[in-house]
Amino acid sequence: MANEWHYTLNGQPAAVPVGAAQLKQLAASGQLKPSDLVWQDGMLEWAPASSVKGLFPTNKSTGDSVIVPPTSGAKGALGRKTTPPPSQRDWRDLHPLVVVLLTLASGGLFGFFYSYKICGSYAAKAVNRRLDGAGRALGRARHPFAVMLLSYLTVGIYFVYWLARALHECNEYLGRKDASARSELSLMLIFPPYALYVAVFVLPDTIRRAQVLAGMPETASVRHPILFLNPCLLLGIPLLVAIHQEALNQIWLNAP
Repeated sequence: MANEWHYTLNGQPAAVPVGAAQLKQLAASGQLKPSDLVWQDGMLEWAPASSVKGLFPTNKSTGDSVIVPPTSGAKGALGRKTTPPPSQRDWRDLHPLVVVLLTLASGGLFGFFYSYKICGSYAAKAVNRRLDGAGRALGRARHPFAVMLLSYLTVGIYFVYWLARALHECNEYLGRKDASARSELSLMLIFPPYALYVAVFVLPDTIRRAQVLAGMPETASVRHPILFLNPCLLLGIPLLVAIHQEALNQIWLNAP
């Protein structure tokens, strides 16, 4: 729900969001500390709990004061009233036809701006979990469209970088000490076609191992990456990157 709060305790996100009253109880009981992070729908990023008005006694709030999200526009000077800025536009609400028309009218510029906003919103709302229930390191959730678009825009440079990062995150999660993402990156830079081998054979196998370890079903989309070796599909390799990233997101966001 829009009025629910997501929060972290000791650096780890809570399993379920809570209402304003419950969040205040957590702060009063000492479970929620000023240094913990909170986030609510409408905020662009996580913020320290200490910045939420009325949450801690040091804010000099009395009675049943209402908790409001922290805003970058508030002055915060002692004795001055702060007013929240107008509500942020949710770019996801734009009709697809409007997006297409504005993109065509701007010669493609609006399309890049819209993509940046959507991908940024996804990154802000994806819970930044660092460990799963077993204490294993989790990777970073990324918008699949972002990794695909950046791979095209950088003519494959980001594609190679992303492969190395994805391998590193998977190996960290699997606890593998025998595999070095840095050495794989070196080989891909020395011999670029090796990146294709990593994307089609090495990374999918590593993702499947991570899915098994997380107790999650294998993603059907990573079973047949060899199809992208077809000369007619080589230009679609960044699409394979987006497919892999979606499979990784399922692990990083949903692993118990």
